[in-house]
Amino acid sequence: MATWLDHTDFARYALIPEELLPAWEGIEAEDVIGAYVASFRLAGHDILTLGGEPLPVTWLAEPRTFARWYEADDDTGLLPAVRAAMTADGWEDVLTLELGGRYVLTDAAYEADRIAAALRDADGPAEAIRVELPPRRYRVQSLTIAPDPTSQFMLERLLAE
Repeated sequence: MATWLDHTDFARYALIPEELLPAWEGIEAEDVIGAYVASFRLAGHDILTLGGEPLPVTWLAEPRTFARWYEADDDTGLLPAVRAAMTADGWEDVLTLELGGRYVLTDAAYEADRIAAALRDADGPAEAIRVELPPRRYRVQSLTIAPDPTSQFMLERLLAE
């Protein structure tokens, strides 16, 4: 079972560079609302956002893929289905951006203090996930998979260019 962020206040997650966390004030929905995957620049960094709906999200490090829980009873079978999808047709190019280093995936509206507390609190519900990426340019691609007839997950993978 993966670690899931199971809610977002306004249907938008942000992948925030750790070095920007102390000054992070959160962003409002209208600043990034629209597409399911978007990005913006802040202090010389690309910030990836995932949203459109308040779906639970997780990070799968080995295939460098974000999975959003669209419809499922549990995440059993997700990782094998994601691995199988890596060679599937149908991936859609969404955008490219420069990433690298240590990040935190969290609700885009959360402020620095709440994110820091979430990272310290291992016993509470997950509100932040750490993500580490080698520095390079990445192409973000999207695909929806159905591991079984009652499950559906939206995927966004990061492909090194």
